[in-house]
Amino acid sequence: MTSVSLYRVVVTTAVILSLGSTSTAKKSKPHIIFIVADDLGWNDVGWHNRYMRTPTINRLARQGVILNSSYVHPTCTPSRSSILTGIYPFRLGLQNGVIRPSEAKHLPTNYSTLPEKLQEAGYATHMIGKWHLGFCNWRYTPTQRGFDSFLGFYTGAQDYYKHTRENGYDFRFNASVYHPPKKQYSTKTYADRAVEVIRENQKSDKPLFMYLSFQSVHTPLQVPKKFQSIYKNVKNKDRRIYNGMVTAMDSAIGTVIAALKKYRYLQNSIIVFTTDNGGAAHVAGNNLPLRGSKTTLWEGGTRAVSFVLAKKYQKRKRFVHDGLFHAVDWFPTLLAAAGVKTKGMDLDGVNQWPMLKGKPSRRREFIYNIDSSNIGSSVAAIRYGDYKLIQGSPGKYNDWYRVPKSPAKCTKFKEIQDEEEKDYFRYGGLNQVMKKVKTYFSWVFGKVTGVSWKHYRFKKLQKHCLQEEKKLMKKFIFPKYQMFDIRNDPTERHNIVIDKIQVFIKMKRRLDSYIAKAVEPQSRRKYTRSNPDFHDGVWSDGWC
Repeated sequence: MTSVSLYRVVVTTAVILSLGSTSTAKKSKPHIIFIVADDLGWNDVGWHNRYMRTPTINRLARQGVILNSSYVHPTCTPSRSSILTGIYPFRLGLQNGVIRPSEAKHLPTNYSTLPEKLQEAGYATHMIGKWHLGFCNWRYTPTQRGFDSFLGFYTGAQDYYKHTRENGYDFRFNASVYHPPKKQYSTKTYADRAVEVIRENQKSDKPLFMYLSFQSVHTPLQVPKKFQSIYKNVKNKDRRIYNGMVTAMDSAIGTVIAALKKYRYLQNSIIVFTTDNGGAAHVAGNNLPLRGSKTTLWEGGTRAVSFVLAKKYQKRKRFVHDGLFHAVDWFPTLLAAAGVKTKGMDLDGVNQWPMLKGKPSRRREFIYNIDSSNIGSSVAAIRYGDYKLIQGSPGKYNDWYRVPKSPAKCTKFKEIQDEEEKDYFRYGGLNQVMKKVKTYFSWVFGKVTGVSWKHYRFKKLQKHCLQEEKKLMKKFIFPKYQMFDIRNDPTERHNIVIDKIQVFIKMKRRLDSYIAKAVEPQSRRKYTRSNPDFHDGVWSDGWC
């Protein structure tokens, strides 16, 4: 053999080995299935509440690591921004609540997202479900922020069957308007898409990152009757529907897990499950024994139901971890699991991959939120070890909420108030004939008086509920600072500022240092060019 021929053989062999090692490396990287529930309460899962039917996530949680001290932010947008960037929302300008459909707020483009970094590492990246991180420009939508594909909706809430929000339609496949099968419940739509992604990805040698962001169990309260009937012993109709929504989501997750098993993904998968904030206890969720509700800085609004299952990587099986974990930690933790270095990146998150394999938490403190958008001084909270310091009012819903026997009179109004829905009233058990009669008299009333009967009833209910809200606020009058020992007082009943004055001073200094770093919240100005009236009835970008 000539030296030239020998050289060609060596080079060819090297190339083949190189390609083989690349393929092997890709296959050895873990698949990452990140599941987000929306507004799921602490007491709304089977391992905290034996009356909840969640067999799939119960099994997954008990096979993996239940994160007993996993924290998120009080509302959707801030939590989702933390998960996908590893940055606190007060550094992104997203600390002042959710992005409403007509607002120009968005996830800033000067920070990398988790799917962008995983794409660079050779991952296939797919998103399903709720985005809620801005869409006033295409640059801010999922397929421009690191996802190879997107099936879902941009806004924060919508009808589970019609996919409408206020006066417009909101459902997409990638950038195109998409219409799922008629009368199909969105939770099933998402599960079917997840199975499709898993099946299609099997044809490539790329590891999979799937961000499965369920609409469940956010309002409006809707679920197929077969799931609602499971809880026929629950007298409160809203709670009965809500419980059915939880079980429907659990069933959908079961479908996804079955697909992972069928296509041999499960053994090499990291499955994350978390809620984006606490349950809406003022609607139908339940956070007991924790205090408060979604939108508040109490534990009930910020302590997340969460677990991780990674069969191939967990050294210890089936355990509960009490170490601190925060939403910003998912970014560096999952990148570390995928073999991606984050050294030199400006992150608030901590790599907790060793924690998920049984080591102690690397986190000592975190920020619940910092928001100075509505008042002169910041409403904020910090955790340091076992202690929690709250500055200002924790929010509107400050009680320990039990599920009432019947739907609260103001529940529907609060849904409207919180999410700007326009479907003001339901008619409960009235049959179709009564609905038509009521519609007729409403029409007559409007013709005679020039006032919509629906609008009149809404305004009357609004006045009543605002009065009730004022009474509730008067019930809880708080000092400027409150401090709690969360280990010994997880239900936040005893303010210990005076008892632990030295700890308070130290924590206040730490909180002040974070407040000094907070950027101005993004403007809540409305961007009318996104309005469905300009886009054939569809919520769309407006080139903000």
